[in-house]
Formats: sequence, structure tokens, C-alpha cells
Amino acid sequence: MAEPGIDKLLEIVDSKYRLTVVVAKRAQQLLRYNFKNTVLEPKEWPKMRTLEGEVPDPNPVTWAMKELLTGQFEIGENLVPEDKLSRVLDQLYPGDLEEEA
Repeated sequence: MAEPGIDKLLEIVDSKYRLTVVVAKRAQQLLRYNFKNTVLEPKEWPKMRTLEGEVPDPNPVTWAMKELLTGQFEIGENLVPEDKLSRVLDQLYPGDLEEEA
């Protein structure tokens, strides 16, 4: 998690442990729905440089940290349970689920 802005992220949460958990869970959600559930606008998407030029960064942890910096997420207790949130997202993005083994 050695990304620029780590200090800003640590100001949002109460511990490094919580930051790690929040970023990991959000990264899993982004992967599950092929990044279609991102709150970032296309111009805000993390980029990486390749021989072909700049392309969207495929690392979901980078996306999750960048999303957290936007301030559009509420972190804490008494939020929507994870299983209920997953069901809602499954309804919003029905064709995007990958086959699970």
C-alpha cells in the first residue's frame, strides 16, 4: 500500500488495520463487477504507462484507494450488511458476475 496519499487515507480511518480491510473489501467488489461499480469518473481512473501508452490500471487496490480519497464512502459501524449490499449489487450488475468454481 505504498501509494502516494497514504497519509490522507490514514486521516479518513482510525487505524492502518481498518484501512487495509476497507481497501481490500472494496477491491474485491470492484473485481467482482469488473470495475463497473466504480464511483470514479473516467477521467479519474488510475492510469499506468505501457509501451502502448497510458491505459487504465488493472490493480483493484489502486482503484479502491483512489475511490476512498474521493470521500464518497462511509466507513464505520451500523452500515448496510455486506451480504445485503452484495445482493443489491448483483441485481444492478447481473451479467457481470464471473463464474465461480
